[in-house]
Amino acid sequence: MNTIGQIIRQLRKAKGVTQEELAGALNVTYQAVSKWENGAAQPDIMMMPVLAAYFGVTIDELFGYKLDVMTNKERLICHMERNRILVRGEVDLKCGAKTDYYINTENFSTNAQLSRIGEVFADCIRENRLEFDVLVGLAYHGIAFAVAAATALHTKYGKICSYCYDRRVADSRRRMLCGHTLQDGERVVIVDDVMTSGSSVEQRVEQLRRQADIRVAAVIVIVNRRNQMPAGAASGEERIMEKYGAKVYSLITDEDIEAALRNRII
Repeated sequence: MNTIGQIIRQLRKAKGVTQEELAGALNVTYQAVSKWENGAAQPDIMMMPVLAAYFGVTIDELFGYKLDVMTNKERLICHMERNRILVRGEVDLKCGAKTDYYINTENFSTNAQLSRIGEVFADCIRENRLEFDVLVGLAYHGIAFAVAAATALHTKYGKICSYCYDRRVADSRRRMLCGHTLQDGERVVIVDDVMTSGSSVEQRVEQLRRQADIRVAAVIVIVNRRNQMPAGAASGEERIMEKYGAKVYSLITDEDIEAALRNRII
C-alpha cells in the first residue's frame, strides 16, 4: 500500500496543482507539503479532514483504502446513487427514448452536496485549462451548480471570474440576466445539469446572445445522455460544436453509468 505522502503526491498531480498551490490552500508551507510527499514527515491528524475535503476523497481513501479501486467518475456516480440523484426506474425521455435510470438533480439539496459537485465542476475547468471571462448558470438547475462552481474556483484555485444566470421570465425592468451584465466579445462557460439533444442549451444561448455578442467557450454538464438520442440524430455535443464551435464537457456520461452498473460499482 502506498504511504500517505505518496497518495498526497498522486492526488495533487491528478488535480494539476503545485506543492505551492496545495500549501496555500491548506495554509501550510510548501516545505511541509514537500516533507509529506518525501516521507520525511506526516500531516497532523487534524489536517486529514482538510486534505480529504480538498481532494474530494474520504479519509479512508486518503490512507489508501479503495483509492486504486474506484475512479473519480465512479466515486461521483456512487455519491449520486447514494443521494438519490441517480435513480433506477424506467422513464420516457423528451427525445422519445426509454431508459432504466434517470437523473434527478433536484436532490442536490444540501450545502455539502452542492459543495462537492461545485468542486468537481471546478476541477473539470482547471484540468481542461478552459479560458473564459464569465460563468453562466442556466435557469433553473444550472443556477446552483454555477454558483457552487464559481465559489470552488475561487476557494480552491484562486481564480476570479464574473458570474451570472439567465431568467426564464423577464423581471419588472425587463431584465433577463442576474449578476454580471454580459458584454460583447466575452467568452462564457455555460453550466447546466443534463444534456441529451442540446436543444434547450441552444435556445438559452441564443437568448443570451440577444443580450450581447458573446462567444461560447465551453458547455459543462453533470451528465451527457448522448446514448439516448435516436439512431442517426445528432447528439447535443455535436449540435453545440457545429453551431458555436464549443466543446461540451460532462462530469459523467451514460457510458460511465452503464459501466458502473455492469461492474456492480452501484
